[in-house]
Amino acid sequence: MFLKNFIGISKPADLRISIVGGSNSVIRKGYAKYLERSLGQITSQTTSLKYYSLGGVPNVFGLIQQDRFNIALNSDLILYEYCVNDRHIVELDQYSLSLAGQSLEGFIRKCQKSNPNCLIVILIFGVNQDNYYNNHCALSELYESIADYYSLPVVNITTLLKEKEGVDFIKSLYSEKDDSHYSRPYGVQVVSQVIIEKLKQRGIINSLKSEKNYPLAQSLKPIYEDNFEQLAFFENFANTSFFTDPPRVSVFQNTVFREKNFTISQGNSLKFLLKGRLVAIFIKSDPNDGLIKIDFNSQQIVTSSYSSWISPLRPQNITLITLPLLRLKTSLEFAPVSIALCQEYPDKFELDYFKEEPVKKDPQKWKLSIIGIAYIGEMREV
Repeated sequence: MFLKNFIGISKPADLRISIVGGSNSVIRKGYAKYLERSLGQITSQTTSLKYYSLGGVPNVFGLIQQDRFNIALNSDLILYEYCVNDRHIVELDQYSLSLAGQSLEGFIRKCQKSNPNCLIVILIFGVNQDNYYNNHCALSELYESIADYYSLPVVNITTLLKEKEGVDFIKSLYSEKDDSHYSRPYGVQVVSQVIIEKLKQRGIINSLKSEKNYPLAQSLKPIYEDNFEQLAFFENFANTSFFTDPPRVSVFQNTVFREKNFTISQGNSLKFLLKGRLVAIFIKSDPNDGLIKIDFNSQQIVTSSYSSWISPLRPQNITLITLPLLRLKTSLEFAPVSIALCQEYPDKFELDYFKEEPVKKDPQKWKLSIIGIAYIGEMREV
């Protein structure tokens, strides 16, 4: 997935930092770069920074990334940031506080089981909107309560800056046309410094300087009975009979990601049996995307795979379809799953987070490029 690892030029580092979050945590020359540099200077250690973040997705993506790459096993410090995305998708009624809480707890428990000495720091980013500054944020409070239960440090950027500098100063950290991302280079440098100062206050910087002796994970009962800790991800579609016909296989690659994807067109479909819960579909999105049908155990979702992130300057990207997590119920027995393009333009469909109607209106020109499937339970070929 990550180019430096892929071409074999990564070197071992004393302090291994991983970033798991949304677009704030993956943008070039963002807070993460300045944070890595500062931590290296303060601790006098060599550092490595790995990105496991993706713009425009809710926090269940963090669970997917942990299952795929075992982030915790190869990290000393994980910075976790999803509040901007989760807050917005909850407002759109396409996610919920309980789903956000279940995903966050699942991530924490999955990481602690893999590497109890890996420290997770929860970052809470705000948005540059008056209703956010003036009103209580239930999503931020939820994140802080779960972090407190697991004794994890929290850095609430807006709260800390509001107490120290005031709202007008916070507003100055954003550009006029973007209320979700801090400006570069000034805003992201301020954010990095706020995180450093909070880690110093919590004694975490001294721990990083020494032997990284973080407290071992406690044997705590889960907050949520179903916290998605058992989430799994399947992407090994090559040389299998999961598709009706052989898909076209290609690789999407940019400066952060390298993802194999399996493209199907009209008449083809992805089929398998699932005992459990269908969570999400990880896809490559481009201008050929169309409307798709997801069938599972007599339940159906009709939605678009075309992402609003697509632009003439960036005609491809990767994204997530999360409506199954919200709409489909768990099956207690193995039941068929089918994912295929709509053969005709449907009268009714719903749009997932950051999805739009297809640019191409002719269903015969639609395609769907699947990277993998996230699920909870057991999955097998038909």
